[in-house]
Amino acid sequence: MNIRRRMVFALIPMSLLWASAGHAASASSWDGTWSGAWGGRESEATSVTVAGKRVVSYTYQGVSHPVTSSKVTAAKITYEDQGVTVTLTRTSDKTAAATLHSDQGDGTAELTRQ
Repeated sequence: MNIRRRMVFALIPMSLLWASAGHAASASSWDGTWSGAWGGRESEATSVTVAGKRVVSYTYQGVSHPVTSSKVTAAKITYEDQGVTVTLTRTSDKTAAATLHSDQGDGTAELTRQ
């Protein structure tokens, strides 16, 4: 009985390590290019490139823009550029809902990881 109890106590710290490693990896699981279109309109095509737990760049209507600051968590990404705030919220492993807020108005897009 003591051996079994010791095994259980030994496994608890190991399971905590596995859980924390999985949580740390989940933020990097955003890595890749996420593409869609604001308002579902082809003329408003956009993509966001994520690498190493940060947004590297976004493309809007075929023009690429670097991103200098972003916040990436397992569930959400937020970045800003020229007074525009964009938030991506994960909806599945390969899809995300994007929202855009600016002085000119708000927008939404469904993005898919390519």
